[in-house]
Amino acid sequence: MQSRYFTVPSQKNPSIKIEVAPGHFATGSSHISHYINISEMKSSASAAKDAARELAAPYLVNCEVDVIVCMEGTEIIAAYLADEILREGMCSTDSEKNIHVLTPMQSSNGNLIFHQNMQEKIFNRNVLILLATMSTGATVKRAMECLAYYGGKLTGISSIFSAFPEVGEREVCSLFTTDDIPDYRFYRPSECEMCNEGLKLDAIINSEGYTKIT
Repeated sequence: MQSRYFTVPSQKNPSIKIEVAPGHFATGSSHISHYINISEMKSSASAAKDAARELAAPYLVNCEVDVIVCMEGTEIIAAYLADEILREGMCSTDSEKNIHVLTPMQSSNGNLIFHQNMQEKIFNRNVLILLATMSTGATVKRAMECLAYYGGKLTGISSIFSAFPEVGEREVCSLFTTDDIPDYRFYRPSECEMCNEGLKLDAIINSEGYTKIT
């Protein structure tokens, strides 16, 4: 599948790039037309720092961020994002002048949870949700439900790639959108046009990578 990759630079900063492979892919809740590889951004300090610098821009003035909740393996990016907001931002954070970077656990029934010792860092705090990719919005909605359950206050949503500009009435700040991948499509599995056209699945994908179907 690597032979299919093409590189897409960010319109905001051309040094920030993602690799994209067209095809027919299945996630846990949808079928999508492109696999977006951001593994370099998740694992490389320099790439994560560049991404964080751009992601921080909307939160540097007149905002409050006490906690960044990481989804889909974005912890390294989140750490640099917290550093950018603390170093460059004019917003006030908590009394410790600190931003906590947290990742929820998944329970046996699929719910997102925080352990007891982490719940106090969420309650009544201003929380930014950070994701890798947003295709259907299912993951961010689960994160928002989790945040509401533990009494956190949603202050922003950021994603490396997002297929839509907002969730509900909340803006999504992203580095890449469907404008960068014009042919990008996603479907419910039962309504997938690629399946109806007889196109076989290329791979099953999740936040950690892909498994080819042979």
